[in-house]
Amino acid sequence: MKTRRTTGNRRKSGRSSTRQHLLELNVRTASIKRQRRAKLGGLLWKVSALVIFLAIAAIGVRMACEKFFFKNAEYSLRHLVTHLSDVMTEEELVALTGLKPGSNLFLLDLDEANKKLSALPEVRSVSIERRLPDTIEVGIKRRVPLFLVSVPGEADQANGSAPETFVPGKSFLCDSEGVLMQPKRLSEEFLHLPVLTGIGLPDPTSGKRIGEERFKDAVALTEALSEIPGESFRISSVDAGKPYAFVVTDASNARFTFGTRDLPGQMERLRKLLAHCQETGRKVETANLMIQRNTPVTFVLTPESRSPKITPVSSKKSAQR
Repeated sequence: MKTRRTTGNRRKSGRSSTRQHLLELNVRTASIKRQRRAKLGGLLWKVSALVIFLAIAAIGVRMACEKFFFKNAEYSLRHLVTHLSDVMTEEELVALTGLKPGSNLFLLDLDEANKKLSALPEVRSVSIERRLPDTIEVGIKRRVPLFLVSVPGEADQANGSAPETFVPGKSFLCDSEGVLMQPKRLSEEFLHLPVLTGIGLPDPTSGKRIGEERFKDAVALTEALSEIPGESFRISSVDAGKPYAFVVTDASNARFTFGTRDLPGQMERLRKLLAHCQETGRKVETANLMIQRNTPVTFVLTPESRSPKITPVSSKKSAQR
């Protein structure tokens, strides 16, 4: 009997200790939740205060910028310094980029202006610099044209003729990289460019690039010929129609045939031929510089080189004799 009573007391004491532990656990959990809520509330207040402070600061900075920079007449555009390389006029530059006098320097989008100028086929590179308080400097480096490209029209395709002069807005030019250009204004140098023919241009468009491999050979040949003094040799046209050779016509209408190989050797033969012509006063009509030995050359016949004509004797003079 005593043993049973002891067991009951132990069960009662165990239950009471468990309840006490649960109560303590609940109290601790509630306390932790309160602490978390307090920390979260404090963090939210701090974040809110920070956001309000940043908003007020941003408004203050904006008002200060507008007062001292964006609406300050001291930073209005008064001087537009341009180096346009004859690509366009200053009026055309202003119309394209929006760099109008009186505009605020900080409100002008110079990156957008740079993109618009760089998109022009004639432009190789652009630099736009903002100089406080009232100046913007624009520099343009243009592509240097190397050829007047023959793009036959319907009328020209019938007789196979090639353009001889530059027509603004219609004729195509290209530089050493093969970029096609269609300038709207005439420059003096365009009139002396050699005409390039024989290059396939199925869809000639300003800004496109000539991708033919033969174009690179034509460029190398033209650059090599440009080293010869202009008074003795000046290119008029380059015909790239043959797959193995180029026919170059000079200002005197002489035709020189160049191969695609051994360009230095051919240039040396040309120099010797031109030196011979300068010494003797003779003029070349055709020359095939592809041949290394006994280069075929024909010269223009002059009255001195032709055989003298025999003047027939009249019958009256013969009768008197």
